[in-house]
Amino acid sequence: MKKFVSLMLALAMLMSLFACGNGDSAASNPPEGSKEPGNETQLGEFVPYTYDDESVYMAAMGDYYEALLKAKESDDVDETFALMALAEGKLMETGTLQIWKGDGGGYTMNRIVDKSKPTVLWGSDSDRYENAIVTEEILKGEDRDALLALWSEKAGTGEYEQAAKDYLTGAGYTLKHEMGYWDYAADPETWDVLTAWTNTVSRPLCHVVEGLVKYDMENEIQPALAESWEEGTGTLMVAQRDEEGNVVEDEDGNPVMEEQTFTTWTFHIREGLIWTDSQGRRLDDIKADDWVASMQHVMDYFGESSAEVAAPIIVNGTAYCEGEITDFSEVGVKAVDDHTLVYYLTRPVPTFESMLTYCGLFAPLCRSYYVSQGGTFGVDTHDNGTYGSSPDNIGYCGPYLIKSYTPLNSIIYEENPSYWNAGNLNITRLVWPYNDGKDALKIYDDFLNGIVDRCGLGPTPLQKCREDGNFDPYVRTIELEGTTRIGFTNLNRQMFHLYNDANACLSPQSHESADSIDRFNGVVTSDILDDAARTHSAMNNLNFRLALSFGWDRASFNAQFVGEELKELSLRNTYVPGNFVALGKDVTVDINGTPTTFPAGTYYGEIAQAQIDADGYPIKVWDPEANGGLGSGDGFDGYYNVDNAREYLAKAAEELAAVGVEVSKENPIQIDYYYGAHAESFVNRAQAYKQSIESSLEGMVIVNLIACADQQQLNATNFLNPTGAEDCVDVAIGTGWSADYEDPASYLDNLLPFGNGYQCKNLGVW
Repeated sequence: MKKFVSLMLALAMLMSLFACGNGDSAASNPPEGSKEPGNETQLGEFVPYTYDDESVYMAAMGDYYEALLKAKESDDVDETFALMALAEGKLMETGTLQIWKGDGGGYTMNRIVDKSKPTVLWGSDSDRYENAIVTEEILKGEDRDALLALWSEKAGTGEYEQAAKDYLTGAGYTLKHEMGYWDYAADPETWDVLTAWTNTVSRPLCHVVEGLVKYDMENEIQPALAESWEEGTGTLMVAQRDEEGNVVEDEDGNPVMEEQTFTTWTFHIREGLIWTDSQGRRLDDIKADDWVASMQHVMDYFGESSAEVAAPIIVNGTAYCEGEITDFSEVGVKAVDDHTLVYYLTRPVPTFESMLTYCGLFAPLCRSYYVSQGGTFGVDTHDNGTYGSSPDNIGYCGPYLIKSYTPLNSIIYEENPSYWNAGNLNITRLVWPYNDGKDALKIYDDFLNGIVDRCGLGPTPLQKCREDGNFDPYVRTIELEGTTRIGFTNLNRQMFHLYNDANACLSPQSHESADSIDRFNGVVTSDILDDAARTHSAMNNLNFRLALSFGWDRASFNAQFVGEELKELSLRNTYVPGNFVALGKDVTVDINGTPTTFPAGTYYGEIAQAQIDADGYPIKVWDPEANGGLGSGDGFDGYYNVDNAREYLAKAAEELAAVGVEVSKENPIQIDYYYGAHAESFVNRAQAYKQSIESSLEGMVIVNLIACADQQQLNATNFLNPTGAEDCVDVAIGTGWSADYEDPASYLDNLLPFGNGYQCKNLGVW
């Protein structure tokens, strides 16, 4: 029976590989001999051997999805957040996401004053440095401490910036206007910030565009390209819909229109501002219509952009993205005149202002320049032309112009003289050097030589820093940021090498031989497929995924980046940071049939823990005693437990044996882990993961380490794959996500099914 099932799986895998790249994993029908999901099995049971996206997703994520939909039904903000936290608990129980750490939390030396830029946990403004305070001299640790205390005293008053400058000059520091951004590891894949979700695009481009509003260094919303705005109500003519959401038509087949009242946000755009090219030459006036153009552009690229965030909240946004309407004038984004912009929302959105600070969604687009570059609009007809193909093919309205870009070398920014706040920037020149990661000491040496103005200290530079006598006077830790780093388990792997290079990153499941690969069509031959099918079966078993999660020593893994001393400080245990939001009032929600009340002030992570405890999983995502008794979901490993790992693996082995898949020391499950061989820390953490998993699971799981030559190749295996069918890993660790706006949905919506969740592709689906 086992041999027969394996053969059928091999054939199914072979067929599925012919379908790679089309967004649908092959074979909607499981191979012969397997169970049809929804017939012999119920949601949540082990469902063996299927490559159908929906079946795979629902079997693993169905409880999470159901809980998230329930949260979205609520009209009360606090109840919604509480219900999302319960959904988070369900998500952690799936073992599909193995949460690792939050960015930050390491040792640094700085010339950049801590908290002299926005430090909110969402949007793009935390990556912007035009108003950062930077000194010629390395900041002493005692002065960094004093400035943080000063920030706590002044936050919300508008007085911190001047107070910090006065403190620094009084302490003998010299302020400077040029800053060296710490190293970047990969060139932008596009220069069109509105059509990409990745930090490799948004981080370099948030400096050259401006939004309607922005956060200041005290984390207060301030006017930017809009000088004022107000929330209100307004009416629009929209198509009438029946109870099922279908458009009502008249006898001639035309939509029946009716006037409806919606929540509105009206923005008054500053007058006299212009778009320029990279050389500072005028392109056009900045007008309200540029936000209409940008939102259409975002929605045209639905699925490739951040449109999933905007479409449901903007009137007719979803209908346009799905092709139900084709005339964008019916969408609720209106330029009343050149300086008045109105958004019509489907419902009140208390976090709307925070959404405006994400440059990949609400930055404007110079319509006339986009068209001049060959750009077109329309869900089915859009084409960028040459727009976004280089820094010289975009319009600029932000604080900087890109004056020089050399791939894999540097990006150099200089102040935009046409910027609305030109002449008032603290930093007028920004230099961003490339670092391939091969030299662990490069960042440290570059910092000492004044090339970059911040230095994170991993184990190797930390040791050198101590030897040089720089640790005690200069080094401090920095607070955790909103970016959560994740390990994804591929539930539906179909690809075993990179299409553009048959020899790149070959899987040991293919015997590390290019001979088994047809170079013409990229389909592997059947001699590799038996083991791949066994791995697929294991990855679709809940207890196996949990065994992997409990068997991973995250602290030892993290030590390869930050050293032994700080290995637990930046550990995180939930996708949404546990302190991301807190309840504004008492909320009662149902947990497994029991009404449970959480008082005002309860953090998100505590509610997620309540769901996990009620379900009986030995997972700790919230420590009520941490952070001085305020509680925290960071700073500890709430998963790693060898006894739990072995207990759950034993359950998995029993379930898998029942369907003909042996899991033993003699016949272990093999999983492929791709890592960057170009960086010492990447190599070390790969070894740490392998050692941890194989030791915890007593050799019944083997981790195959597969080297990628550089960051670009590593990104191509998982991070930049356009579809789940092109995800070339079994386990990917390092991909991260930070919130685009002040709402847990900014994280959780990334795992919505049916192509609506951007990070589902990292699970191998859609």
